[in-house]
Amino acid sequence: LYCTDRSKQCTLKRGEEISRKNAQLRGKKMKPPRFFSAAFTSLFVSGANSLSAPCNRRQYLTAFGETLFVTPFAVPSISNAITADDQQGIAAVTDSEIGRAFRRSIVQGAQVADKLDEKWERLSDSLRDKSKCDKNTGRRLYDNGKRKDGTPIGNPGLGELCSPEPLLPLDIEIKDGILAAAVKSAVIASGDKSSANADTLSKSIQEMKDLVRPSFERSMLNSKGEDEMNRGIFKFEFYSTLRAITNFLKGDKSSIRAFQLAWGNELVSTYAPTANRKDYVSPFPEKDEEFADFDYDKDLLFDALGSMKVTLDRLKSGGILGFYEISIPYDDYGSVVTIALDDYTLIGAEILLSEQNLLCGGPNQALVRWLFNKARINCNVDTFYIDPSTTRQVDYNPTQLLLSLNNLSKV
Repeated sequence: LYCTDRSKQCTLKRGEEISRKNAQLRGKKMKPPRFFSAAFTSLFVSGANSLSAPCNRRQYLTAFGETLFVTPFAVPSISNAITADDQQGIAAVTDSEIGRAFRRSIVQGAQVADKLDEKWERLSDSLRDKSKCDKNTGRRLYDNGKRKDGTPIGNPGLGELCSPEPLLPLDIEIKDGILAAAVKSAVIASGDKSSANADTLSKSIQEMKDLVRPSFERSMLNSKGEDEMNRGIFKFEFYSTLRAITNFLKGDKSSIRAFQLAWGNELVSTYAPTANRKDYVSPFPEKDEEFADFDYDKDLLFDALGSMKVTLDRLKSGGILGFYEISIPYDDYGSVVTIALDDYTLIGAEILLSEQNLLCGGPNQALVRWLFNKARINCNVDTFYIDPSTTRQVDYNPTQLLLSLNNLSKV
């Protein structure tokens, strides 16, 4: 499981450590060169100093490759300083033997990382059981391999849906309602509800649309049918609106949080005004110890999840998403809630916003913020963008938005 710290959004990749065999050459065991000890020492000392910064598989392998190949060249004490009499400048350094060797070592390190990464992708995908489905969630299972004694390693992971539900045509009225609620909420969060301030925001949104329109129009050139074109327009309008709102609120975190709360309130008031705990049903069977260690009001949590379910039902019927799943993992004893949205239309626009460090989030994050604030429950919200069908990076195309609400506690 790979994720970044809570202040950043990220892409989730399921993985397992790759077992390594002893290196062999022409049938003979190779004795590791002396510089290997220095390389491993450098690698693990570096890791020990950054335990608080999570590292994914590719970053780890790349760091290993760079350490492995750069270390031998760090031993000699060679000076390549440019003196007043040296007219070759930087070329004397880059074209020198040590310079060429250094560049070769970096390329070799990256190649090793890529090869190991590709092998892992093939292994990971091969573990997916295409015929076995989880009876509770309706998702395909893939395991983490088995030990020498035949026992499984860890619990099976959940992948794509066994029977994907078709994405319904996009409802233009719902699409426009989501954007209108966002604009209204931004004006409220700014603290100035005057029509002049609202006009300022509308002007900013139009300017942003004019700025990014060419890029989005190019991406829609190959749209197949009216519905796909409408989805492209929705992504364009959503991205432009949310980016303009972030600029309008000057990136201030307190203002953005106020915007999320107001937006969530608008969405719930529109789509689930009377929903409560009776509307929520967990896909997992409830166990006695599931809520053994929590200090919040369990009924208020179910009220929040009921409102979330009814709102997501409305978004699903409007073609915003294809399938959703709200779960309380029983082995986390009430401290975690996960919300997965498959075939989420806005996922590409949200990824683009997150990569640009625009902290406004999307409508689902706003729903969570408002509902849990209303239920008087604190939680950390981690966002993941997932391709549940593969771990191959060349094929990786996120279609699922996963929200992990963790460390639940009473306000």
